[in-house]
Amino acid sequence: MTQMPPVAHNLPRRLSEVRSLANLSQADLAKQVGVSPSLISHWEKGSRSPSETQLLELARQLGVALDYLLNSEVRPHFQFRAKASRHPEQTPAIERALLDASQQIHFLDTALRLAQKAPRPFSLMAEFNSIPDLPNFTAHMRETLKLNQRVTLAEMKQALSEWNVFVFEWNMPWHLSGMSFRGPFTVIFINHAHIPARRLFTLSHEFAHVLFHLGRGQSDPTAPGSHDTEVSIASHRDPLEKQANAFAGEFLLPTAAVQQLVKTYGPLLKDPAHLEAAARSFNVSRDALFYRLTQLNVFRWTERSRYFSGTFAPPALPLHRLEKAAELEEQVDASFLQTALALHRNDQITTGKLAEWFAAPRHVVDDYLASLDQETDLTISNDASPADDAPAEE
Repeated sequence: MTQMPPVAHNLPRRLSEVRSLANLSQADLAKQVGVSPSLISHWEKGSRSPSETQLLELARQLGVALDYLLNSEVRPHFQFRAKASRHPEQTPAIERALLDASQQIHFLDTALRLAQKAPRPFSLMAEFNSIPDLPNFTAHMRETLKLNQRVTLAEMKQALSEWNVFVFEWNMPWHLSGMSFRGPFTVIFINHAHIPARRLFTLSHEFAHVLFHLGRGQSDPTAPGSHDTEVSIASHRDPLEKQANAFAGEFLLPTAAVQQLVKTYGPLLKDPAHLEAAARSFNVSRDALFYRLTQLNVFRWTERSRYFSGTFAPPALPLHRLEKAAELEEQVDASFLQTALALHRNDQITTGKLAEWFAAPRHVVDDYLASLDQETDLTISNDASPADDAPAEE
């Protein structure tokens, strides 16, 4: 039987931290656990300790793994920097996503430790100087990442993986575009509910935050760029969001290429169908191309309603972050996936732990593991030597 972890893991501070991340008051948590608010206060002060049963209930009510509550050594606190609308109807789901992202980083750290792999920090860092400097800088970054001028989502993810950046695609609330973390390792989350073109822009946007804004280590926690996390919800007002958008726009839609596009098609770009086709040629959304064309004074921002009219109802949030075994390899970072599967094959973690790490229902992980077994059986069958039909020598 698995032994319960000892309680002496700085539980008082962790309990307070995780309760805050879960957006619960002491009274809220006490009601859910079935104890008095004063007892929660004692636990957070360290003057009393919960029993093993109470520990399990605390983790359950907070919606986190027990080892995250007790043993987490890498503890990001994802935070909004942009003063954008928080979309009240989606606020609870967004706050849940932030807590889950923090927990996912703990799972990643745990996997690396179990596999005895040293975390590898992302080594690139840059200063955002000015918009006119971006064409040369983004060209240098594409060369550094070994990317062509036309970038695809799969290629971008692979390139970042080679530079030790983990990328997860989660089903998240519609208004939440992405999140990024830079610490002993670097992690980017993008919203799988969005179309691939928007995901590519978000990934480039979050990459800009990693390059320009995160991990600066300033002593003043309120100073711009001093945090190790970022949460992106569309904002055209926050200066750091503007910088990330400008980088992503130039990175995916280089000025020279867009100018050539304008020279070739000119007024035809005013037609929504031509604008859509041109956007697809860059693997971006029509919205992203429109944004770039306004920067080059081809469009005026006031014309936006002509191309993006009507109301839009965001789709309902799926029950689980990952709902289909067929999409597991697309949504879970490839490096983390392989490390976790190797630990599972070596009986270092259970299938239940895999499901927890992948933010997926158990049956989805069971289906995925079964598909891997079928591929293995097929490979063995194809590799088997055919029977020798030659007659035996007498």
